[in-house]
Amino acid sequence: MSAKYPTTMSCREAFDQLTSCYSIGGQFRNYYRHGDFTSCDKQVSKFKFCIVHSNDPVKVQEWYKEQASNNKMLQNSTGIIWQERETDPKK
Repeated sequence: MSAKYPTTMSCREAFDQLTSCYSIGGQFRNYYRHGDFTSCDKQVSKFKFCIVHSNDPVKVQEWYKEQASNNKMLQNSTGIIWQERETDPKK
């Protein structure tokens, strides 16, 4: 096992993230950022995984490692959505 990734997963935290995603605020935030509503697939899969595998530290680490690589690929493929404004106090 590697110390880089956690060996435990909180099902309560996963459930909280799922309910937050389905909430009005979570849906509004996603609509504002990406232009559409979300089906909360990531949160659902995390909660299901936690229910089944939260007692297996090796599988939990593998899950976190896979999520980190998926997030890295997603960041590289999406690019920058918002353009930064130039702030010039003289203007």
